[in-house]
Amino acid sequence: MFNFFEEIKKNLPQDLLLTSYNLVNLSGKLLYVEGHKGLTTLSKECIAFKVKGGRIVVEGKDMILIELTQDTMKISGQISKVEAF
Repeated sequence: MFNFFEEIKKNLPQDLLLTSYNLVNLSGKLLYVEGHKGLTTLSKECIAFKVKGGRIVVEGKDMILIELTQDTMKISGQISKVEAF
């Protein structure tokens, strides 16, 4: 399977690499997450999850958790805000 972040890491200096979590927001319609540590909130307006060193809150409309594995997830919907705490 193609790993987007591994391909990017091959071309970046070591000090720029993110090692705790990675997020990709595709046009405000799909959020791909690597490195989550578990869900804390799940609703159509808010999905929140733990990451190493904090928490991420995703807000929007008609949001659906379309895929969840041990450390990755995909969220779809009308994503209006992604905040790290």
